Formats: sequence, C-alpha cells, structure tokens
Amino acid sequence: MKKSICFAIGLILASALPAAAAEERPYFGNDDSEFARDGECDDVRFVGEGMADALMTDSIGRDAADCRAAFDAGKVTANPMFDEPAAGVNYAYGDDASQFAGDGRCDDIRFTGLYASETIFLAEDIGHDASDCRAAVAAGNAHWQANEHEFVFGEDAAS
Repeated sequence: MKKSICFAIGLILASALPAAAAEERPYFGNDDSEFARDGECDDVRFVGEGMADALMTDSIGRDAADCRAAFDAGKVTANPMFDEPAAGVNYAYGDDASQFAGDGRCDDIRFTGLYASETIFLAEDIGHDASDCRAAVAAGNAHWQANEHEFVFGEDAAS
C-alpha cells in the first residue's frame, strides 16, 4: 500500500513540474530558393554532410525544408561562424584569407551596412575578411546581421 501511495504522489509531483525547455531550433526561413527542395541544404548558416557542394549566400533562409530535414536527421548543425557573441564580446571575425581581404570593404555577409547593396557576397568569404569587417564595425559602418531572420541589403537594418 505504501509503495502505491508513494508512486501516486510521485506521478502527481512529476506532472506538476514544468516541461523541459524545448531544444532551441534555428530559424529555417522559407523555400523560395531556386535550389529549395532538392534534398540538400543550401543555407550557409549550417554545416555538415547534408550540405550542397556549392553554396551561395542567396540561399540564406531560403531552403527551409531541406535544411530542417537535414537538421532533424543530424546531417547538419548550425555553422559556428554564425554564433552571435554575448554582449561585450568580440565577434569571431575569422582571418584574412579572402581574395577580397584588405580592400577596405567588409565582404562577409554576417555583417551589413549601407555598402551592402553594392557588394557581391560569396559563401567562401564568411569568416575570411576579418580586418576589413573589424574596421567597418569599429567605424560604425557595419553591424552584425548573421542571426536576423531576413538579411538586409541596401539599407541599414534597424538596430
């Protein structure tokens, strides 16, 4: 009898506890990329075996079904280059390996500013234009946009 009462009390207490927090999921966006629904994730905000071989920044947030399926299957994870740092911590600018490094313009799509509408962003420049992007952020000409739901081109994003 005591075991039954203890078990019943345990069930009542367990049901009164708040549910565990849901795993934080990335924003996947929509499916309006020309490469959407082709079975490969084309969004550079992810990395892993479920990714397409050739990536363009045009597919950021625009290949939701493929990226969500690959994420749920454990074939992609969030790209750590898109991790927004805590307040007061420097961004992971990366290095200067881009062919456009040192040209005075931040060519990393994780950052944006008034210059963005005139810039052709390439996936291979993510994390590889550190000096230009660091200088642009320090001068107030660029700001972090990597985790915004919509990437902003042509105008400064609302801060």
